[in-house]
Amino acid sequence: MKRVRISLGVFVAAVLICSFFFSTAHAQVDYTIWEGRWLKVNTNFKGYERNFAGPPDWSPDNERFTLFMQIGTYADPTPGGTEGDETFSAVVWNYDTPPPPELPGWVSMPVIFHRIHGTPLDFFIWSQTDEDDISAGLGMRFAFVARITGKMDRAGISLQTAQFKCLGGYHVEMDPADPIYLASGITMTGTLVPLNFCDSARNSQYPPCRRPD
Repeated sequence: MKRVRISLGVFVAAVLICSFFFSTAHAQVDYTIWEGRWLKVNTNFKGYERNFAGPPDWSPDNERFTLFMQIGTYADPTPGGTEGDETFSAVVWNYDTPPPPELPGWVSMPVIFHRIHGTPLDFFIWSQTDEDDISAGLGMRFAFVARITGKMDRAGISLQTAQFKCLGGYHVEMDPADPIYLASGITMTGTLVPLNFCDSARNSQYPPCRRPD
């Protein structure tokens, strides 16, 4: 009987120790857990397009496609100080199908994720990227606000799952010389690309699995 009690005591102690280390591991999670991870984002641009000369005549424009977002380095200029000045560098990849003679392929666009508020596993960001001088009537703007949530693995070491949800966004493009004018609202929902994504040969075509040129 004494042996059973001792074994039970050892078991309870082991459970408490494991619980302590599990809780401690999760308590130490910070924003750097996102560095180097990828998101696969289902995207819908819905709006209007005008791409020919003459009186304004807008055509509905509805595009659905997949983006890959590569999350880079987390930066906090004032640790423990001002909240909301933290950023992630990031790269957005989309598959472009330009008119001939240009060839289709994956193209990248560097962006910045500005943290608004939250915790490492549940936070909000905003992002705005301009090409050329959109305010002068020439260029492109891609802007959105999103919520990013994550869940750690059982060991509390790395991200197991994540969700990306755009709360609102827009895309504007203007080029009087072409001429082309686009105005679209953006819907985006995404998930974390698993670490074993590139183990499958069929995924070798996608940006997370492509080797640098």
